[in-house]
Amino acid sequence: MRIKAYPSMVDGAVKAPPSKSHTHRALFSSLLARGRSLVVNALISGDTKATLTAVKKLGAEVRVTGSDVEVSSPPTLWWPKSIYCRGSATTLRIAMAISSLAPGVTLLYGDPTLNRRPVKPLADALERLGARVITTDGKPPVAVSGVSQSCCRGEAVSVDASQSSQYVTALLMIAPLLGIGVKPLNLASRPYVDVTRRVLEGFGVKVSWDSEGRLWVEGSFRPSKYKVPGDYSSSSFLMVAGAIGGRVRVWGLDLDDPQGDKLIIEILKMAGAKVRVSSSGGWVEVEAGKLEPFEANLEDTPDLAPPVAVLASYARGESVLRGIGRLALKESDRRKAIASNLFRIGVDASISCGGDCIKIRGGKVEGGRVSGYGDHRIIMAFLVAGLGSHKGVEVVGASRYKDSYPGFVEDLQSLGARLEVVG
Repeated sequence: MRIKAYPSMVDGAVKAPPSKSHTHRALFSSLLARGRSLVVNALISGDTKATLTAVKKLGAEVRVTGSDVEVSSPPTLWWPKSIYCRGSATTLRIAMAISSLAPGVTLLYGDPTLNRRPVKPLADALERLGARVITTDGKPPVAVSGVSQSCCRGEAVSVDASQSSQYVTALLMIAPLLGIGVKPLNLASRPYVDVTRRVLEGFGVKVSWDSEGRLWVEGSFRPSKYKVPGDYSSSSFLMVAGAIGGRVRVWGLDLDDPQGDKLIIEILKMAGAKVRVSSSGGWVEVEAGKLEPFEANLEDTPDLAPPVAVLASYARGESVLRGIGRLALKESDRRKAIASNLFRIGVDASISCGGDCIKIRGGKVEGGRVSGYGDHRIIMAFLVAGLGSHKGVEVVGASRYKDSYPGFVEDLQSLGARLEVVG
């Protein structure tokens, strides 16, 4: 699929898509709660459909009605034999941990973008809990079996979390069942762990830090009704569209939610966009202003890098995005994807700081044809880039935006953006 975004102004309001992070965690929590749970305002996308498949294979009955998902969990976990996780690393990593509690050996794997992403630190932690884990050079496909539910009770299992906080989340999901704690080492993207804590609390499990940097759980999973808030990661693309040319209000956001990608609000202000926020109304409004270069540290919020890079391409002068080394481990090497695509549309960008920074000299976006790199966030970012460009931006291989935001094209069009499927 090829989609072209033509130069166009945007103006209007749109509801934030449901949070993908909350949806994944709420669906897996519903599986582990003995009884019937309801996840309200769930995101139904390519990635979360992978989690729905995993939850069903592990024994739950699932009924989807619009954006509400009813999950009836089994008395004991089933042996799923194999789980295909599409391109969703969150699905695979959490399902790895949960599958270690199921009988038999479970094979977990995904599409080519997922099978290049690391899981070894999580595999090592599960083996310390007594599981047997076989990986392919530390990556999927991965076979898991054998955690003893009496092993290590009262202890805290350590995990190297420098590559991903999802390893911590995966272990926290099984911690209430094993009676263990989790000790993250070199924790990256802590806000995602805070989202995990928020969701687990909604299902009866309290998670707290101790003075030695360990996470401990209290309580057990109970069936719940959980409402998923709006997604700041996906909403950031809409906000940047407003900053580039027009005005966009995104509603359905929880200003008190721990999602780290709320940082987009401060970055937009720093860049000179006009930003208005209503905590009581649950909305953020962004209007174009004179964009100035800025520096942003995205170490804890790597998913913001693609839309923030597009924002920088419209700021006259040199902007610097720091803390982006882990982008190499995403659906694509997002550092290279961002830099090469910016070059194709006439923006000077270079990777520096030993791979941990991108420097972008913005001010004029010519437009042209770019690659989607099989990466939903790269696709959405460069469609937004086309809205303020001289001749538009065509994204080749654009269908994967549906992994995280199926309504993205329609929502942008409702705001006045000219987007066309051209092949």
